[in-house]
Amino acid sequence: MEDVLAGILPAKALQISVSNHWKNGIELSAPLQPNRNDKGTAFAGSIESILTLAGWALITRELQAAGIDADVMVVKNETEFTTAVRDSFSAETSMTPEDAAELFQSLNIRGRGRQKLTIFLHAQKKKCAVMTAHFAVIRR
Repeated sequence: MEDVLAGILPAKALQISVSNHWKNGIELSAPLQPNRNDKGTAFAGSIESILTLAGWALITRELQAAGIDADVMVVKNETEFTTAVRDSFSAETSMTPEDAAELFQSLNIRGRGRQKLTIFLHAQKKKCAVMTAHFAVIRR
């Protein structure tokens, strides 16, 4: 599962890794130190990156498991930050089997599809941010 991030150089620089995955979901984690800003908290760009990568990684993994060769890209997102991140952090998201089936059907019929995901960022044992992201998926 870790190899899904292997070609993503920013993930390596920010030390983002897959910390957990299950049938319909994924969790990515990162340490605070390489992601700190001048206030000693996590840089908003790092938070945006891990949230986006969690969604991208989940969709990419589901496509690979289904044997579908496609490009995945975020096309729209909105993030609400609720608490400063002062420790290592993780991003978690999942999609229902029905959403995955609908995406695969769209790819089979039209060669493209969209997937909306809600992605949560946790640190200090609480939710610190939430992203709503729309991903475009285009069959190669």
